[in-house]
Amino acid sequence: MRLKNILVLAIISTCVCLGYVKQQIEVVKLSYSLRDKEKRLSDLIDHNRVLLYNNTSLKAPQYLAGMIEQNELKLCFTDAASVAKVRVKRGQPTQLAKSTVSSWKTRLLDVFVPKAQAASDLSR
Repeated sequence: MRLKNILVLAIISTCVCLGYVKQQIEVVKLSYSLRDKEKRLSDLIDHNRVLLYNNTSLKAPQYLAGMIEQNELKLCFTDAASVAKVRVKRGQPTQLAKSTVSSWKTRLLDVFVPKAQAASDLSR
């Protein structure tokens, strides 16, 4: 009877010890996973800083002027004759362009596709 109690106690304590070891192994695995993700985040932050620096330097006026000189672009201001002025009449309904030729295939497919129209914002 005493041997049976010792054997049951040994089995229970072994199971508890194995559970504890399993739990510690999972903690170590999670810490490795967390470290890898922190390293990845650090790499992404560094890469983002490099990209932001490159973006800023590419937009710099000195860089743009150098690229214009290097590519030998002949830029100049336009004269008044080459500028077209467009007047918008307010208060009149906007006219939409209509297609003049419509095949039976197009009309059939138009039944299944909703029409999209651009909104005209003339308040600007």
